[in-house]
Amino acid sequence: MAEVLTEPQFQIFTHSKTGVKTGRIYFPALFLADYHEIISQWLQRHEILFNEQDIKHYPDGSFRLYFRTINSLETEYLQLIKPLTGSKQ
Repeated sequence: MAEVLTEPQFQIFTHSKTGVKTGRIYFPALFLADYHEIISQWLQRHEILFNEQDIKHYPDGSFRLYFRTINSLETEYLQLIKPLTGSKQ
């Protein structure tokens, strides 16, 4: 049986040649259903940089996002997630 994710999955990738860091977040459909408006507002912030090609939509309503930021990738992710999940990550 497949595992149903209820919270986003976050990773940081570092380009092997350039050293540029990119964040990746997978937003599960169940999480999006509960926090759609807040996530939309976060994505519209000027600090969060991405293009249309950085987004992959899945048939179940979930999506994956690759993003960059002038700030710490982890800090930006935690700024979104901590208030929503009460997480101590």
